[in-house]
Amino acid sequence: MQRILHNAPCQRKIWMQDTENRPRRGRHAASEPEAELEAKELQSESGEETEEPAADEADSAYTDEYDLLGDEGDVPLRLSRRKKKRKARRERDSERKRARKRQEKLFSEKRFHNRRGLFEIMSASGEDSFFKPLVLFGREIRFWPLFLLALFVMLVGVIVISNGNLESVEQPVVVVGLPEDLEDYQILVLSDLNGRRFGDHQSALIREVDNLGYDMILCVGDMVGSDGDPEPFYEFLEGINRPSRVYFIGGDCDPGPFVDTARDIEGTIDEIVLADWILGAIDRGANYIDAPTAVEVGEAKLWLTPTIFLNLDAVAYRDDWREQMEQEEDGVVTGLHANYDSLPFTSYRYRQAQKLYNAVREISPTDLMIGLSHVVPEDEFLISAATHDQQGENYLFEPELVVSGHYCGGMWKIPFLGAFYVPNKLLPRDGWFPAQEDVCGLSSIGESQVFITNGLSDTDAIPVLPFRVFNDPEISVLKLTAKLPDNMLEE
Repeated sequence: MQRILHNAPCQRKIWMQDTENRPRRGRHAASEPEAELEAKELQSESGEETEEPAADEADSAYTDEYDLLGDEGDVPLRLSRRKKKRKARRERDSERKRARKRQEKLFSEKRFHNRRGLFEIMSASGEDSFFKPLVLFGREIRFWPLFLLALFVMLVGVIVISNGNLESVEQPVVVVGLPEDLEDYQILVLSDLNGRRFGDHQSALIREVDNLGYDMILCVGDMVGSDGDPEPFYEFLEGINRPSRVYFIGGDCDPGPFVDTARDIEGTIDEIVLADWILGAIDRGANYIDAPTAVEVGEAKLWLTPTIFLNLDAVAYRDDWREQMEQEEDGVVTGLHANYDSLPFTSYRYRQAQKLYNAVREISPTDLMIGLSHVVPEDEFLISAATHDQQGENYLFEPELVVSGHYCGGMWKIPFLGAFYVPNKLLPRDGWFPAQEDVCGLSSIGESQVFITNGLSDTDAIPVLPFRVFNDPEISVLKLTAKLPDNMLEE
């Protein structure tokens, strides 16, 4: 026993030397090298099976009691916690990789090509650009789409500004033998409002009109327009200082002057047959010109007449309507319902004829005659007014001045050239590229002067492009004078 015990330390030493080269097992065994652990973990994740040690080998690894205890200097490691950290890190790395792949797929070259900026597309800067460079006179122009876009934006701005600005254009009208009381007599001409507003309750239009000053305002048609809304016209009449100086006629786009059926009321003939928009304007102080009407200015007299009365034989015209009225009166007495409905309108027409008859006898060669017509009268019509025999006293004198609208300045104007179309088939080229005097301004036809205002809005006679370009809304200012201008005196 002593021998055996004596040799025990030596055997322990040999065993310890031998165990240094063996892998250690046990609860407090040292960790395997990092590379081996990662290889095993990757192998386990890939699904490959690892070889397990045989049962006898595993048992033999723990036969020695000292092998189970391990070395005193060994430090235990928490493998489970480290594995969790590595697993979480790998999951984060994997998620970053997947996000990176999604981002690369989203912003791939093809998809990014479809998401190019507007500047790159319009400037034609790439070989695969939608707009190829424009070659002009041997030069390559890359930014032509941007230029066109800027030009379009400028055009829209010009249209908005042109349709909102009001300009006043003064035009002297020389009338030989003009009465002294009518010298420097100022007439404002408005046309083609067509239910449009300039400012709240026409504030801009009213302010401009009042600032100009006027002796008379002539509204030559289409002040209400095809929509039939008279409120913008009413707001203008209510806002100006002297609505009693306003004289107006209807236009081709205005509602008709008569109601469809005579009103069954007791009142004047105007209240029974005239349309609501006309009665509303009259109630607000304006004067409806439906026949020759005299306006006294001091000792002088100025006549306003619709041009439709110029070539009418006043005597025959009055007699025809009087005969028609008398027949319908007899029909009403006998109980004819049709005559009862038509008699108010016939009576109104007879009154117009009577006014024409009276004017033909009252008008003096020294009086000033101004014809009102929404649509510009034909040249032959005005020339024929000068050919009638004045000795018979059946016709009106040829007017010294005719005032019209309707064309709205041609709507679209070419800078430095003027309008390129007006709705008049009787003009050369059916109204295309007309002469400037046929569109607006003052011109002469026979012994009459014709003034055409540019108007305030647009016209339904030009259905395409219903807005104005390079053509500001206009208030025309006519100043009557008997003095010849200096350039005429020099000639």
